[in-house]
Amino acid sequence: MKTQLRFFSALFIILIISAGQTAFGKTTIRDGKITGKVTDKVTGQPIPGVTITIPDLKIATSTDTNGIYVLKRLPKGEYLIQVSAMGYASETKIVDLGNTYSVDFKLSASNYELSDVVVTALGNTTTRKRATIPITIVTNKMIREGVANTAIDLVSSLPGVNATTEGSGTSKPQINGLGFDRVLTLMDGVPQEDFQWGDDHGILIDPYAVHDAEIIRGPASLQYGASAEAGVISFKSAPLPDNGTVLGSILTEYHTNNGYLGTSLNLAGNNNGFVWGLQASGEEAHSYSNPKDGYVWGTAWNQVNARLVLGINRTWGYSRLTLSALHRRIELPDGNRDSTGRFMFDSPQNGKIYPTRSDFLSYNANIASDKSLGEYQAWWQNSINVGKGRLGLDLGFTRSVHHDIDTGSVGSGNLLVNDIPFSFKYQLAGDSSQLKLTTGINGLYEFQHNGAAPPAPYVPDYEIPNYTNFEIGSYVIVEKNYKNLTLSGGLRFDRTNFIGDPMSLNDAGNIVPTGAPGSTVQFIGFNNTYSGLSGSIGASYQLLDNNYVKLNISKSYRAPAINELTSNGLNIGSNLVEVGNIHLKAEQGYQLDLAYGYDGKDVSVEADGFYNHINNFIFADRTDALSDGFPIYQYLSTNTAIIEGISGFLNIHPATAKWLELDNGFTYIYSHIPNASDSTQHLPYIPAPHLNSEIKLRLNDRHNSILKGTYLKFGLQHDWAQNNVYSAFYTELPSAQYTLFNAGLGTNFVNPKTGRTLCSLYVNCTNLTNVAYADHLNLAQYFLAYNGTPATVTRQSQGIYNMGRNISFKLIFPFGGNTNKTVSAE
Repeated sequence: MKTQLRFFSALFIILIISAGQTAFGKTTIRDGKITGKVTDKVTGQPIPGVTITIPDLKIATSTDTNGIYVLKRLPKGEYLIQVSAMGYASETKIVDLGNTYSVDFKLSASNYELSDVVVTALGNTTTRKRATIPITIVTNKMIREGVANTAIDLVSSLPGVNATTEGSGTSKPQINGLGFDRVLTLMDGVPQEDFQWGDDHGILIDPYAVHDAEIIRGPASLQYGASAEAGVISFKSAPLPDNGTVLGSILTEYHTNNGYLGTSLNLAGNNNGFVWGLQASGEEAHSYSNPKDGYVWGTAWNQVNARLVLGINRTWGYSRLTLSALHRRIELPDGNRDSTGRFMFDSPQNGKIYPTRSDFLSYNANIASDKSLGEYQAWWQNSINVGKGRLGLDLGFTRSVHHDIDTGSVGSGNLLVNDIPFSFKYQLAGDSSQLKLTTGINGLYEFQHNGAAPPAPYVPDYEIPNYTNFEIGSYVIVEKNYKNLTLSGGLRFDRTNFIGDPMSLNDAGNIVPTGAPGSTVQFIGFNNTYSGLSGSIGASYQLLDNNYVKLNISKSYRAPAINELTSNGLNIGSNLVEVGNIHLKAEQGYQLDLAYGYDGKDVSVEADGFYNHINNFIFADRTDALSDGFPIYQYLSTNTAIIEGISGFLNIHPATAKWLELDNGFTYIYSHIPNASDSTQHLPYIPAPHLNSEIKLRLNDRHNSILKGTYLKFGLQHDWAQNNVYSAFYTELPSAQYTLFNAGLGTNFVNPKTGRTLCSLYVNCTNLTNVAYADHLNLAQYFLAYNGTPATVTRQSQGIYNMGRNISFKLIFPFGGNTNKTVSAE
């Protein structure tokens, strides 16, 4: 412990000295400035409202009515600039801000806007087509036009990505069939350590704080460490505005099915390099309904969030401090019913046995069993110019609070996890040599404490022990660009140390000294250290006629998570008992990715195949024993697990029919455990084969119309039956196929004289025909109890189904900006 504290003290001092010397030392470099004009490639006409972004600096501006843009107060160095606009293909250019002061762009008209977008999540900034592994881009436009209850809902319908759920407010991500501690979720670079192992609540990120996202599908992101074994979901807030600008928006949203109400305020400004941003939002929902269950008891939830960004942009780089606080209250369905299938209270409420309609429609999320969750973060990010490169120095603190509440406001399970994440990295862009280098050290120090036991008659619940965890890793990533070829590779070494405290309980469930008479051991003390090497090497090649191919080979490593090592008790939200195993070994995986793509003027297509071979694969195996009626799951590791599959997209956007766009995404994943029995030969909870198709019809914009960017869309989602399941002891059931139909429309109300957007409207209807279905990753389908006694679900129809028809309405009111600029909702 003393060694770790000395390490953090030294780390903090170095950061302060480095930032201070660079910021206040003598410099002769004047403030950087870049300007230019954006025009239509064919007509030569200026394009207003174009977004110009420098992703590495997290700053953006837009063109005025004459197509002119200006960015001021910029640091020196080489940066990749991205230019995007509705109805045009994105363009990128590498610009040396120390030598270049004017850059013009000519955009080609296209309905497909992802042709050449910037990717920052790989360590070295690159573009989607040149990235050597499969990357999925989620644009702000896609987020604004979509419908979601959580941040993960924003991305869960994309190829290769799925979500594990237990209700409308709970979503945990999967990438290529792997989830929980194998997927790393980031928000502006901050790792989300908010009880990643739990499936009874979602990622604690405000969906209204998300501007766009990047998804790395595979264990090739060396800069993030062992938690990224399956991939990375990197959410990003909106880039800050240009100097002298204040921008903002007000959003309001309503969903008909669960009465979801969402409001959000976003405000950001830049005054001579002093940048700031403020975001505040609130969400609430009552129980959702479907045609099989009616209203589902125990699915109400609410959430509030506030987020503040303060920073400075200077010639030496930038420094930003982000503070955020989020609180979520979410009910937990348990499927408790009477013999007729009618939902019941777990215990009578004010003399009532059954929830009434007013209970189902109540926004009070603590009538049923529920969770009270908190996520509090402070994150200091610095980018400092050093030589021809940039030094990134980041330090943070996060606190995650978790209370399991059976009735009232008293928690039976109370967890408090504190994390100190840190990251130091140096990036070098090789100008004319086209050689990029990123090297660094990152990790976290984590300490968890169980809260005080509740008073009688409440019984405390201790799922995991008090523990500390120190993770640290070092890495190097190199990328070399030739005319048509990109080569990328890297190595990383990680070390993880867990120290768990022993715990003994008396007959009342209270903590007593170890060895006390009549006590039972809840947790034994342990000290486990894991270390491992991960690596990646890959290439992408730009073929003739807009074709491209990618090949990547990677080696992954993941240490066991704390719940896999130590769990010993009832997981209240998941209605099962978990038992850990402190003797688990670290996972070691080997993955091959092969991709082909084509970006043409009429069609864009990409197909990504992968093969993942994992040794010492860890999962929870259901036993034939019960504890108070709840099934018992024991964590174990199999010698080998194989996961393989293919995902891809097909986008048709005819150049001669700019009013039409067809988008299709497909995912197929297969798992196998060699030498296993028929009932245990597949890994549990692998998503069913999945197809999303959508046709979008755009209306032509008239010159003086108050409506711009109007569209209609119709889509379907088809999930095939999943029969490759881990069926031993009813661990997992086959799921039936289903097809959902969706529809939507959107438009922007503008001032016809200035072109400024006054308001944007989006209407979506999901599950248009109100189909009763249960998604294969909907774990609520396994929740069943009769008159308070847990029961085993032996067929899918016994459990809880997904949401029925839902119509959502979203309004966004943008404001601010320079008066001579076109202000869009984006």
